[in-house]
Amino acid sequence: MVFYAAETVQRREWSLALDHPHEILRGPSLPTTRLLQHDYPITPSLWRKLGRGRFDCVVVWGWSTFAAQLAIIWSRLHRVPYVLFSESHLAEPRRGFVRAMKRAYVPPVVRHAAGWLATGSLAREHLVSYGADRAQIRTFANTIDVEAVTQRIEELRPRRAELRDELGFAADDVVVLVAGRLLPVKGADVLLKAASLVPGVKLLIAGDGPLRGTLETEAARLGVAATFIGFASAARLLEAFAVADLFALTSRRETWGVVVNEAAAAGLPLLLTDTVGAAFDLLEPGANGFRVPAGDTNALAAALAALAGDGALRRRFGARSRELAAGWGYGPSGEAFAEAVRAAIARPRQ
Repeated sequence: MVFYAAETVQRREWSLALDHPHEILRGPSLPTTRLLQHDYPITPSLWRKLGRGRFDCVVVWGWSTFAAQLAIIWSRLHRVPYVLFSESHLAEPRRGFVRAMKRAYVPPVVRHAAGWLATGSLAREHLVSYGADRAQIRTFANTIDVEAVTQRIEELRPRRAELRDELGFAADDVVVLVAGRLLPVKGADVLLKAASLVPGVKLLIAGDGPLRGTLETEAARLGVAATFIGFASAARLLEAFAVADLFALTSRRETWGVVVNEAAAAGLPLLLTDTVGAAFDLLEPGANGFRVPAGDTNALAAALAALAGDGALRRRFGARSRELAAGWGYGPSGEAFAEAVRAAIARPRQ
C-alpha cells in the first residue's frame, strides 16, 4: 500500500495513472516552499490508516514532510520497523540555520531506521553522514523504464530529419535539449549565457514555468537561437530526445534529475552541473559528458563548445550514456527494495 502525501508537488503539470494499491492523503498545505524547497501538506489521517493496516514494515520517503515525520513517530511508538529512503545530498546549497536544524533532528531518525534506501552515490554519503550503516544502504533509483525509452528512441530515429524540420532545425544544427520547469533553481539562465559564447549552438527548451517570458526575452537579447515548446507530454519529450544532439541540465539544486536517466537511455551526451545528484552516477566526465560547477558560465561554455564542435565525440559519449543507463532500470531497484524490507522485518525489534 502506498500513501501519497499529496496529489501533486509545487503544482507540477504531469500526472500518472496509478495502478497499484494506494491512497492520496488530503489536508491543507503550509507555504513552506521557500524554506523546505517543497510543499508541506498536513495529513494527520495517516496515523489512523497506519494503525488499521497492521503493517509489518513501513518505508518512509525522506524525513522533511509531515506524512514522513508522522510515519516515523508511529513506527517508533508501535515498534514497527521502518526503512528510510533518501534522495537528498550534501552538494545541495543550504542556509546555515537549515543545516543546523537537520544536524539536530535527522541523526536519530536515520540511526533508528531498520534499513536504508538511497537514490545514488551522493544520497548514500548523505545517509552515512547522519549515522546510517554504509554496508546496509541499498540503491533504489529515481528512474524510468530504460528499455522502453531506448526502444522508442530507436523507433523515432528514422523520423529524426522530419522532427527536426518541424521544429525549424537543419540537419547540421547542433541542438542542445533542456527539459524541466522554468524556475530559477533550474539554471536555464546560465545555459543561455553560456550558449551565447558558443557560435552555432541551438537550444530546444521543453518545459514551462514563471520564467518562460524572461528567458525568451533574454535569449533574444543575447542572440541565442532558442526554441521554446512549452510543457511536453511523455510522447512529445521522447521526440525531443530524438531530435537533440546533447542534453543539458544546469540546475543550481537538483536532488537527482530523472530526466537525466531519460537522456542517457536516449543515447545523448550529458552536460550537468555538480549539484545534480544524477551527475555522480550517470555521468562519467570525459566518457559520456562533462560535469561543471553550478553557476559557472565559462566552464559551461567550454564544455558546450567541446561537445558542439565534435560530432564523433558526441556519438561516442552518447553510446556510453546508453551503457550507463542500462544499469539503472527498474529491475535492480525492485530487488533492492524487497531486500531492504525483508532484512528490516527480520531484524530484532528494539
